[in-house]
Amino acid sequence: MNTRLTEFQRLRTGDSASISRRYSNEELAAWARISHAPAPEGRVPEPLIAALFSYLLGEELPGHGTNYLKQEMRFTDHGRVDEELTATVTITRLRPDKALVNLVSRCTGEDGRIICDGESLVLFKR
Repeated sequence: MNTRLTEFQRLRTGDSASISRRYSNEELAAWARISHAPAPEGRVPEPLIAALFSYLLGEELPGHGTNYLKQEMRFTDHGRVDEELTATVTITRLRPDKALVNLVSRCTGEDGRIICDGESLVLFKR
């Protein structure tokens, strides 16, 4: 039996996964040193928010081994230092013939405001 197909068949449109994270001033300063980017002032850099989606897609839904094919993100606000940010991905379409998964993504601040939203197309584990 093809294990990959069996795992794919467990996925359902509407399935979602979330992660919540706070970034401290110390963590943002460390990120700035490592990335050689300017130190952010009171806000979470967009690449750290994007990393939350990378974690979710690669480890939670669809899961380990998933490969990005396309990603689009639209930032409408900034995450704040020490604010709980919640990133969520939700399956919108499954294409079993090609093992492709379409998902929407959204990150919100602790007050419910939208930080960013977008879409992803991933290739399920091969």
